[in-house]
Amino acid sequence: MSRKHRSPHERKPEPRNIWRLLGAFLVSVALGLGLTPLASADTRGQDTSRWQGDYNVSILEDFGILKVSGSDIGYNYLDPMYKRKAAQVRASGKNLGFYYYNGYADPVGAANFFVDNLVGYRHGDPLAYDAEESRFVSPAKVMAWAQQVRRRLGADANMYAYMNSSTTRAYNWSAVAASGVKLWVANYGRNDGAYHGSPSMAYWDQWHIHQYTSVGRRPGYNGNLDMNVARQGAWGDGATTTTVPVSNPAASTVPRGMYLGYSVVQTQRLLAAHGYQLALDDYYGPGTRAAVSDYQSTHGLHVDGYAGPATQASLSGKATATTRTYTVARGDTLSRIGAKTGVPWTTIASLNGIRAPYVIYTGQTLKLAGSSTVASSNRRYTIRRGDTLSSIARRLGTTTSRLVALNGISNPNRIYTGHTINY
Repeated sequence: MSRKHRSPHERKPEPRNIWRLLGAFLVSVALGLGLTPLASADTRGQDTSRWQGDYNVSILEDFGILKVSGSDIGYNYLDPMYKRKAAQVRASGKNLGFYYYNGYADPVGAANFFVDNLVGYRHGDPLAYDAEESRFVSPAKVMAWAQQVRRRLGADANMYAYMNSSTTRAYNWSAVAASGVKLWVANYGRNDGAYHGSPSMAYWDQWHIHQYTSVGRRPGYNGNLDMNVARQGAWGDGATTTTVPVSNPAASTVPRGMYLGYSVVQTQRLLAAHGYQLALDDYYGPGTRAAVSDYQSTHGLHVDGYAGPATQASLSGKATATTRTYTVARGDTLSRIGAKTGVPWTTIASLNGIRAPYVIYTGQTLKLAGSSTVASSNRRYTIRRGDTLSSIARRLGTTTSRLVALNGISNPNRIYTGHTINY
């Protein structure tokens, strides 16, 4: 309708409506420019590692979360830029957080290496397990790492698990969330530098840090940066301005007594009842871990070597028929079922002969565990001159870890000609 012929019943916009429309327009422009709408207590910052080089810490907003260490290359290593940048961020007065990049290392040893190398740590600083390498992702590993960090720094250490939204749904993180480990979640939307709203949280009630883009830009830095929003409480309610001295590690880093909330010796007894030759020494060492891994691999469980709730239930015979099968409901997908049951969707697909494009049907009953058992084997092999455990495994069509577990071998590199082993 033209202005010349405006209806006498049509009213001009009221001033407050004009301001409301203008406000909505400005929010839209801010999102388009990659600016994040924040609550009054929220803060913004960046996470960095050696890949960002020797930057000036003035590019950081309210905080910086720095990579301390990792083990994705096969052993624990220290990020070469970490100590310098940690000292600079602390001196700048900005908040500081720390993270470990997951990998091959035993989580307890990785936790000790991480804590041993903390620079300028203060009570309340975020301490994060970066579950980014999918081949190493395991809720039990995150728990083991967090528990060891807490042993070193105190039960109220401000622990985090970093992962993307799909990983929050792909595993059963209920025990991790219930233990007080907070969520630092990566979800980028269109990954265009803008903020696209809150991400999936799955087992957590809320996220405390949200990494919302990997292509953020900051004045003074010629490159892309990870951008994060942190909610109130992300740095802990008890944050201080005093650097906390790090306690010395225990003489032994092998867990003893209670591990992941379960008695180690009882776990060993359960494994022995399933045919594994183990010393009941109350240490969760390589032999126990190898036995757990073998048991998991033959019972349709996620194989990580850590006897968490699902493995304990299976070992003790408490897994009922209802927990070992699942009836597909409307709207289910394999990944959603995996998140509900704690069984990786790839394991469910394999157990039920489901192949790409991974079609399932409402009402279909899926197996969640295999029917194979790990009884003591009656098959024997006598070691010959020149044999290695790996060559024996290849010859017999089994695995090195299974031979280690079945025979209680403490050092896989030391076997003796003439000895007889089970397979």
